[in-house]
Amino acid sequence: METKIKKIVRELKDETNLFHLFEEDELEKLAPYFERAHFGAGGKVFREGAPADCIAFLMSGEVEVKKQTEFQGKAIVLARMTKGAVLGELALFDGQPRSATVEATKNTELLVLRKSALDAFIEDYPVLGIKILKGISRVLSLRLRQLEERLVVVF
Repeated sequence: METKIKKIVRELKDETNLFHLFEEDELEKLAPYFERAHFGAGGKVFREGAPADCIAFLMSGEVEVKKQTEFQGKAIVLARMTKGAVLGELALFDGQPRSATVEATKNTELLVLRKSALDAFIEDYPVLGIKILKGISRVLSLRLRQLEERLVVVF
């Protein structure tokens, strides 16, 4: 299974903004820290308000990111995400509960990096740890810029 994860991590380098600084041999070192997860359509990847302990990378399928409104049982869809999307990146930094629900709309496969695994990776490979933290910062920065653009349209 580790060989399959290595292959998937290499593919994700081209699909995400997170691994752009990594060389092939560095991705090989990162691969063992991941887990795979599968969700059928309707499966909850993350639940709004739940403890957050991992970041996930969408390998296949599709998810919706939903935010609960003030009306009980009503949520708005913030985003639809497909292969290459990064999910739950805030969890690695702020220690806060999940800010939204992520639900699979199709059969979905994820690569999961738990906070404990990321911490171990950073401890084992500090220079590579800086690279992954830079990658996560890049994802957060791009998302903030997209949000700014959306707000300009609304207002």
